[in-house]
Amino acid sequence: MLLPRLSEADPLASSEGSIDPLGMYAIADALATRLVPGVRERMQRARFVTAIAVSAAVCGDFGEDVLAADGLSEPWQVFEWYLVEGLVRTCDDREAIRGVPGSDKANSAIRNRVPLSAARYLKTPSVYGYHGVYRLLAENLGIVVDGRLGEAGCELLMTWMREQRLRGFWGSADGPGRWWHERLFSAVEDGLAKGAVDRGGGWQVWEFFRHHLAPAPVGREEGRFLFQRMVGSPNSFRGQVLRVLVSDEGQRVWREREDEQAFHQALRAAATPHLVELLDAIDAYERFCRLLDDAFNDCLVEMTRHGEKTPLARLSRLDSVCRAAEGVPEVFPEVADRLTAFGENGRFHETFASLAEGGSTADWLDRFLEHHRRIQLDKPPNGKNPWFERYDDGSAIVRPDYRRPEEPEEDGGYVHFYRTQPLWSFVTDLGQVD
Repeated sequence: MLLPRLSEADPLASSEGSIDPLGMYAIADALATRLVPGVRERMQRARFVTAIAVSAAVCGDFGEDVLAADGLSEPWQVFEWYLVEGLVRTCDDREAIRGVPGSDKANSAIRNRVPLSAARYLKTPSVYGYHGVYRLLAENLGIVVDGRLGEAGCELLMTWMREQRLRGFWGSADGPGRWWHERLFSAVEDGLAKGAVDRGGGWQVWEFFRHHLAPAPVGREEGRFLFQRMVGSPNSFRGQVLRVLVSDEGQRVWREREDEQAFHQALRAAATPHLVELLDAIDAYERFCRLLDDAFNDCLVEMTRHGEKTPLARLSRLDSVCRAAEGVPEVFPEVADRLTAFGENGRFHETFASLAEGGSTADWLDRFLEHHRRIQLDKPPNGKNPWFERYDDGSAIVRPDYRRPEEPEEDGGYVHFYRTQPLWSFVTDLGQVD
């Protein structure tokens, strides 16, 4: 299965842009967000939604403007340091902490015997830490509202406390959970004062994170609650996707190939008309993207093989370029029409209008290469370099960082992802599939 060219964000100071060289991602991401709101592709472990609720319960008594001694870190961030370090310290099975953001940084701090802090943690924790990654979903589910526990968050917390036998952890009732809450609050308080984790390797509370907040296993009732919140309304797009995914047929289709195009075909059988309309838009847009992506990849491979300035005529003979030159203008009106219902027609025209014109293969390819150059130069803050250089005679040479010595395996499937992989990880952790 081909993977889209996505990675962590390019550094702002870099003139290179290795992400989304054809400008296709924004529309695909908008469609994926409509299909599965609140979920992002980098999400893996649903338990972090519960961790955010627990963090809100522990940090809720701190003032809104409280910052650590570093002048940057808020109470939730300090709690996150403790949780990530606690999981790394106490989980012997590496699979148990798969997908834990910041675990490598915590492991490095432990190995070097230095406290975890903002300087030793993720550069942008509000984006790449587990709060940054999963806060969107927690807010979408009503677990937290403006950083505080929402009504659903209170219910989740009570379910978690009951199942974990932590009565008294939050609320007015007394019980064994209060002892843990007090020590976690004290640790966050001391961490704020120090601007770093302020507990050593012998701290007995490290085990709390492994026993009660490890990504898996999730308690049965907690898992059921989170799953039902994610399903939401029976006719919601996300609810329909989840119900089909955990069905016998959905599981079979996904396990066979982990192919989102095949899964979407299975989804159609149980989908409402409006969801079918969205799936049609996704399918049309992905057929369009596949034509562009195959042509772009093959041009890079041919330039790499040629090893010097590659004439436009040589690239024009590539099968994928011929298919794109004919197919893109042909499919363009259908894609534009299907995107209209979801508010993406304007962006589609603005981004790809230059490729909608017919003409010779060489003319279309010239516009295609110019399209890539324009996409790169328009990237913030000051533009990025194209992946190849053009010459006055129309020829091109691939720049060293973007050489492709081998042809990628082309299976005709989707270019982009539409959240099925994170949802599958969620339902597995939540006990909804075997």
